[in-house]
Amino acid sequence: MFIGHLRSWIIRHPITGFLVLAYATTAALAFVPRSLTEPGLLPGGATPHGILENVIGSAVPAFVVTGLVAGRVGVRDLARRSFKWRVPLRWYVFSLLAPPLILLLAVTVLYGLAALRALGQNWLLIFTSFLPALVIAVVLNNVAEEIGWTGFTFARLQDRHGPLRAALLTTVFFWLYHWPSFYVETRSWLATAVVLGFLLLPHLASRLIVGWLYNGSGSSVLIAGLFHAMHNAMVNPTGLGVTVYGVPQTDILVIISGLAILTGGIIAVATRGRLGLKRSSQSGTDRLYE
Repeated sequence: MFIGHLRSWIIRHPITGFLVLAYATTAALAFVPRSLTEPGLLPGGATPHGILENVIGSAVPAFVVTGLVAGRVGVRDLARRSFKWRVPLRWYVFSLLAPPLILLLAVTVLYGLAALRALGQNWLLIFTSFLPALVIAVVLNNVAEEIGWTGFTFARLQDRHGPLRAALLTTVFFWLYHWPSFYVETRSWLATAVVLGFLLLPHLASRLIVGWLYNGSGSSVLIAGLFHAMHNAMVNPTGLGVTVYGVPQTDILVIISGLAILTGGIIAVATRGRLGLKRSSQSGTDRLYE
């Protein structure tokens, strides 16, 4: 009886159902012993906590709710969009090549030739530190994360509210989703509030960029996840900005946040809030669930 009522409720309120599952999972993971969530266990500072959070806290709830709402057809559609790799080459350029090149240009403008000299000295670390961090982020973290937040949440909200409002709403949900994981890292609610308060506007900008990449690439969650993974691999302590370009991590965080805000604003204005979505198209989820 209870299971039947719960399923009916999730079918009527799929996004709320997803959020309950996602938030409950991340909150539960906050109680995992700290010895299992210390940073640095994998390249790029990836931890078991982060991997579990994104796989069972984002991807799994998205597929569970989709299965309840749309059955096997919906699950296959979400899986197809999640790993859609046959897209025009330019979307790989936008998601993987443009961010590190723009960052290099920015730090060169700000620090002069020091970043270029550091790149010349540290180029081997691209293969031993930065790329391993990027691969770990792609395979274990960020594509799984975007399955829930772009392939499920943003796509469904976009069908009903349009791309810009969908990005704004997804930002709020996505921002709240990070509170338990930041608390795990800081063990301080005050520090968590300060850090996430600083990151709120960059989070919004990243949702605008990711929404544009998703729509422009023909609903490819993979492209969105590649950009997210590249962002993380540039900003983390063993990533491109700190290890290869030789810029302090705090500076890198501020620079990348500023670049994200600028880029997200340009995309929103240039696309008139459509974020690459053609006026005659839907992401497909609304048609599936009708």
